[in-house]
Amino acid sequence: MKKKNIFGLMVVMCFVAQQVEAAERFRIRTHGGSGDGDGSYNWIFYLIFAIAILGGLYHYMAELKSMLRSVFGGFLLDEKTTLNKDQQRKLLLSGIYSSSLKLYMNSLKSDMTWQERKDCLQNDWQINDRDSALSVLTELKVLCTKSNIPHIAEAFKLNDQQAIDKYLSDTFMVDKDARSCAKEIENAFKAMPTLVKYGIVKDHNELVRIGTDGWNITRFAFIVRLCYDSEYINEAEFWEFMDVADELAHRSLTSWEDYGKSYLIGYALWGTSNVELKIESDKIKKLTTDPKSPWVTFSFAK
Repeated sequence: MKKKNIFGLMVVMCFVAQQVEAAERFRIRTHGGSGDGDGSYNWIFYLIFAIAILGGLYHYMAELKSMLRSVFGGFLLDEKTTLNKDQQRKLLLSGIYSSSLKLYMNSLKSDMTWQERKDCLQNDWQINDRDSALSVLTELKVLCTKSNIPHIAEAFKLNDQQAIDKYLSDTFMVDKDARSCAKEIENAFKAMPTLVKYGIVKDHNELVRIGTDGWNITRFAFIVRLCYDSEYINEAEFWEFMDVADELAHRSLTSWEDYGKSYLIGYALWGTSNVELKIESDKIKKLTTDPKSPWVTFSFAK
């Protein structure tokens, strides 16, 4: 039920309770009776009040569950999952988001509430039905095949803004693509000291080697999962998309550690703050070192 409907129902029930109580008091005054009768209809008021409270709790149960899960949850694994090990490994490509949100990491159902899925898919990705889901997933799949890392590598070599600008002008035919690459190059130079400080990379050569595939693939795999959970795509389509994500993840990366670093590099080049980068770095460190983490118990290799 929507908030306004619940609130309206509560007001109506309280009004009814007041009218019942007033009618009973009027009956006592006009027809006589002892003071013991004053509370004879109190149970109606308490019952209606209890129903109203339960209705409110029902509405906010999803939010309460989400909050408790975020604060107290750990690596959430479904012990009754019907997926084989290889399928579970593929699901772990979205493990960074799943662990952060304390969702199931090894089953098709995420345990994410309907409202949480709606907020993510509709507000962040404009996905609200099957057609929009397939359109966005196709775009994300294509995005996962693209990378500005070769151009960033060249920018590190040039290390001069005028030379970089000329390189971009000579390389890109589409101005929008040139601007997008220029922004990532700018963010790469800005983030480099922080990436080294947090131990994500040793130098710009390692940044280039690891790349940003983990960033795009993590988002792609997670949105694929939410679209399935929201019944916008079927299970066969789900695995088709996940197989693509799996292939792309293994074209240059060989370990969960590098996969996590690749996510962080992409996050930095996307334009996050140093504080947010540190928070995500700590989460991924736990994913790659905690004995209870599925990234530790499941091999990255196919």
